[in-house]
Amino acid sequence: MQTAVNMLTIAQGVWTKALENARVIVDATSGACKDTLYLARHKRPDAHIYAFDVQPTAMLQTKKTTEEYKDDITYILDSHENISQVVKDNPDLVVFNLGYLPGGDHTITTVPEVTVKAVESAMKQLAVNGVISIMVYPGHPSGKEEGVHLFILLEELPKEELEEQLSLFFNEAEFVLAEEV
Repeated sequence: MQTAVNMLTIAQGVWTKALENARVIVDATSGACKDTLYLARHKRPDAHIYAFDVQPTAMLQTKKTTEEYKDDITYILDSHENISQVVKDNPDLVVFNLGYLPGGDHTITTVPEVTVKAVESAMKQLAVNGVISIMVYPGHPSGKEEGVHLFILLEELPKEELEEQLSLFFNEAEFVLAEEV
């Protein structure tokens, strides 16, 4: 008997483990806010979440859905490339769920060059034993290009400086990258 596992479920497994010790959490792409809500429900009581998105509609949806956790979340209407300018502490978990806003304008997507810059910045700022989780959707042209750029970035990492754990999960629509630094 085969069991189909959704990529988000796999990513959430990575997050749940990281959340056990995480005090600073970044949702780099709050989008439809399901990830922010999951992080808020499963975080430690003393942890804080920074939720980023460039779309006002997405941020309003995130604020509304996570209302009961609002004291533990800082909402930032800005690009994930500016995480290091806003988050001054070293994040223990950074979550990227790339692509477009579900139910939104599919022409507004995350941009490969901006995402690579954001991931590079997050890697530099990440706490010791921190985790970066990246969910990529190569089913649309921008997502496919983003995936290629991220694979190139990860291949070029100085292996001697990083103790890395890279998990890749593929199906026809999506894959997950999880990086522990």
